[in-house]
Amino acid sequence: MIRKMRIGQFMDILWIVALFWALAAAIFWKQHASVIGFFKGPVELTSESDWEEMTGEYISWEVKCPLGEYMETTKTTTINGASTGTKKSRSSWIVLDEEQGILLSVEVPVKRYDEIDAQCDRFYEAFEQTAEDSDIEIPEGILVAGTMEVLRGEELKYFRQAALTAGLPVEGNIYHIRDGIIYGAHDGNIWGTLLVGGILLLIPLLLLIKTMMNSAKKLIKKYLQEHPNITMEQLESDFAASEKVNQVWIGQNWTFSPKMKELLFDNQQLVWVHCGSVRMGKGVNFYVWWNLVDGSERKVSLSSLKKCTKVVEAYRRFPHVLVGSNPEYAYLLANDREALLDIAYRKLHSDFR
Repeated sequence: MIRKMRIGQFMDILWIVALFWALAAAIFWKQHASVIGFFKGPVELTSESDWEEMTGEYISWEVKCPLGEYMETTKTTTINGASTGTKKSRSSWIVLDEEQGILLSVEVPVKRYDEIDAQCDRFYEAFEQTAEDSDIEIPEGILVAGTMEVLRGEELKYFRQAALTAGLPVEGNIYHIRDGIIYGAHDGNIWGTLLVGGILLLIPLLLLIKTMMNSAKKLIKKYLQEHPNITMEQLESDFAASEKVNQVWIGQNWTFSPKMKELLFDNQQLVWVHCGSVRMGKGVNFYVWWNLVDGSERKVSLSSLKKCTKVVEAYRRFPHVLVGSNPEYAYLLANDREALLDIAYRKLHSDFR
């Protein structure tokens, strides 16, 4: 009995666990490179690094000499198809690598615009204050981290136009660092992925823990402690002779089900058994409800109303039990339970005549 109840408990949540873990795996797999890069951290880009080999990698680099913004990226927000406005989202800058004497492009989110703009001012101030025959004392820069790419398309076009207008030479590949973007994913989206994936992993884990804390063995032990006149042998004997109807075992003295929170109840305490459906959002759940003498309720959820009805009909062999959905019973249960018990009492005596 305990083994079947324990297996039933885990089978009842197994599909939930499998579904949530499959969703978590799909989410992590979709952005696995970004997530792995996020945890590994960026590789520091130095003057000794082979820039060509570092293309496509998640790197960090200190921006000391930003020369000016050459392009801004905007984002339009819409609600129900209507635009609510356009805002600047990212800013691209021409930057000088003073050690190699080359130009490259650095793109930062708008939240870092003031930071890189201030660094640009510091660079030009240092440049203006330096004598012609002296080296520029370049101030400490700001750190950017993101995927490094070769600039192409429209971005390269705007970069070349801005550089040539300023009289700056543009030769070979122009490397582009997208700050805050790791292998195509924004760092904020990666945090979102970790949060959602973590929740999807945590929920089934909590379900498993809850099921183990309320295992069949513990629930039966608790029931026996609350009913010292009942033995495990009596429960085992009644279960062995019970009728199984869709994950509900109906014995002569007890009803058992791993889908029931309490696992079992005494049939002599049962007053009314009925079934029905409950709409949950866009779906419908089907339930069997058992109402007991003390006013408490037991319930299980099954996959169809047909299965629920089959369970309910199995109780017609009990003369003291009211069977089936009845608006009068529902009203009396909520407003006059004693009257409901009187109906069950009269039914019991009429069945014995």
